[in-house]
Amino acid sequence: MTINRRTFGTRMAGSALGLALALSSVALPSPAVAAGFPEKSVTLVVWAGAGGALDTYGRKLAELLEKESGWTVKVDNRPGGSGAVGVSQIMTQPADGYNILVFTGTLTFGIAQGLIPFELKDFRMLRAMQSEPSSLAVLSDSPFKSVDDFVNYMKENPSGLKVGGHAPGGFHQYMLYQLMKSGGFESGWIPHDASGKVTLALLGKHIDAAMMTPSTGLAQVKSGDVRLLGISTDKRSEFLPDVPTFKELGYDIEGAVWRGIAVKAGTPDDVVDTIQAAVDKVTASEDWKKFQTEQFQDSPDWKEEEFTKRAESDLASQLEFLKANGYAQ
Repeated sequence: MTINRRTFGTRMAGSALGLALALSSVALPSPAVAAGFPEKSVTLVVWAGAGGALDTYGRKLAELLEKESGWTVKVDNRPGGSGAVGVSQIMTQPADGYNILVFTGTLTFGIAQGLIPFELKDFRMLRAMQSEPSSLAVLSDSPFKSVDDFVNYMKENPSGLKVGGHAPGGFHQYMLYQLMKSGGFESGWIPHDASGKVTLALLGKHIDAAMMTPSTGLAQVKSGDVRLLGISTDKRSEFLPDVPTFKELGYDIEGAVWRGIAVKAGTPDDVVDTIQAAVDKVTASEDWKKFQTEQFQDSPDWKEEEFTKRAESDLASQLEFLKANGYAQ
């Protein structure tokens, strides 16, 4: 069973690969530990474009780091290459904590495919702060009223609909692959380099259906312009009680994508401890709790050890999908 690939994502990742490999050969000076970290502005490098769920999270984090800890924080969007562009930006900087990667669980997909030319050991995985399922989404005027409607149509018309989502070979394509296996149909995949573009493509009818996090089109989901046919949670979400899970509909699919922060390996422990303490203030704040509820987000709050173990487990488990679809050897 295969999913058609789009070449532009690979080209972008290839460019990022060349840049990263070239830069990796340049020795960077060892940073001096700053007793009063941060003594200057901190940059959150968001590896996706403006307007999507990851960008929304990154900007809220920046706002609350300033409010709760008095930091000066800049947001730098670096989309492209399935995350490779943002990762490369982090890896070209000193390991001093002043550049913090804001990223998603698709990191492991990118590493497994070779699109992100680094390993998990090149990061310190500081905190997973959000977790959200994938969903099968259509417009409100779509003839498909249920997951069964969609699956039955695709069985009779293999690859008969334009289905898309964020990134080639990432979490949402993986969820579609699981639905394909469970439902017994074929589908193509149209990748987008920013989650916000997925909603725009759906609204513009450039795609017929999307696999996406509910928050990707949150305003449209809330207004009813976008209808979610199913979600990949184990039980119905408290945020979306009217949306059935794939499992209850007879499709054995479950999974969630996390969002979090990391710094370059080699960042000193005392700097990491300071960042963790600042994030603790964020997650304890009422503003953060309200934001999570408004954005339909679960809060795993995995710290470094647990977060690293989860990433290692994800990396090992995703290889079947990637190999089956030609994304990995």
